[in-house]
Amino acid sequence: MTTPKRRPQNSRGAPTGSGRSGSGRSGSSKQGGGSSDRGKRRSDSRPASAGSSKQGGGSSDRGKRRSDSRPASDERGGRTSGGAPRKYRNNEYSKKDESLDPIPGNQQWGGLARKGVLRVHHDDQRDLEREEEAVYQPDPEEIEKQEERTRQKAKRDQRQEELRAEAKVALDRAKISPPMKKARSKAPLKRKAITKGSRTQGDLLPRFKKVFGQERAAKNIKLFRNAAKAYEDERFEEARRKLRPLAKPTQRIPEIHELFGLIMYRLGKYEEASDALEQFRSIGSSTDQHPVLMDCYRAQERWADIDFLWNELREISPSGSLIVEGRIVAAGALADRGDLNAAVKLLEKGWKPPKKPFDHHLRRAYALADLYDRAGNIPRAREMFAWVVKFEPDFVDSKYRLKSLR
Repeated sequence: MTTPKRRPQNSRGAPTGSGRSGSGRSGSSKQGGGSSDRGKRRSDSRPASAGSSKQGGGSSDRGKRRSDSRPASDERGGRTSGGAPRKYRNNEYSKKDESLDPIPGNQQWGGLARKGVLRVHHDDQRDLEREEEAVYQPDPEEIEKQEERTRQKAKRDQRQEELRAEAKVALDRAKISPPMKKARSKAPLKRKAITKGSRTQGDLLPRFKKVFGQERAAKNIKLFRNAAKAYEDERFEEARRKLRPLAKPTQRIPEIHELFGLIMYRLGKYEEASDALEQFRSIGSSTDQHPVLMDCYRAQERWADIDFLWNELREISPSGSLIVEGRIVAAGALADRGDLNAAVKLLEKGWKPPKKPFDHHLRRAYALADLYDRAGNIPRAREMFAWVVKFEPDFVDSKYRLKSLR
């Protein structure tokens, strides 16, 4: 048996002239012992592009130097060919940053080309991450404006809740009162008419110091605010107990008389409520609580006082919602006196169903529907109750009233 001749080998044990070139094509013949030698070379974990001469006796030292300068395997997944140069792998885009994507691009590209693609790709990725992580810092003035808008909205909502509760009390009392009542003649109170609207009162502390003295001012302001908080939470007895020591006729602080009058109104103490609210009207020169004061006189059947206050309210012409509240009470007082036609006429005047109603529109429509029902005008009553239910199905007992009319 003839033994095949061995081809010359370099110092690493690989046959000369059999290494891969930069283009990946073999630089030696496909015959002979190339296959076994190539398998040996791969088992040594040398890169496929390990340098060898295009000629049979290439420099073994150059091949050795190149093989020593390259890692035995790629740090990104153990690849045996390609990859970024060692200098680039050790910088900020090393394998420690696992959040970055693997090296993009064609695996057949050279290291320099893939390095450039990697830089662009990772720089774009870093910029995108920085933009996503950036936190928006709003302008302090804008924050202050937003907080002020929130506070104003809370005040409006609180006022709407108070008006809703007051209207419900008036409507509930109207439903249990007889449809016809004989008017009693009571002389109206002697009072000066308000012509200029409410006065600007200013801060509480200077006025509390003037009325109660330097030492008691801070304590009484705290007592007043605690009573206001109890009233907001509908703890009316507690609010009355806290505020009564301050609510004396000689104390000329309108806010105290206003709050005390509202507390007594919610407790059903209409005479005390009307006295306190008259003090508020006189000292503060204000019509803000005229609808509540009129309703107190309605409970006491003081019709002349209601007429006086209603005329005063119309002449000063404050906000539209306040006029509506006064109109509802004035119409209810006419109905209590047995004049349903005049009551309907007063409440119908200027009525146009708005496309987006507020609470005072719903209260007016409900009161008008109730007057239609009491006057025997069932179709109009049904129409008005249906309009209320359309926008606010749970408004008082509108849904129940509408069903009872079908």
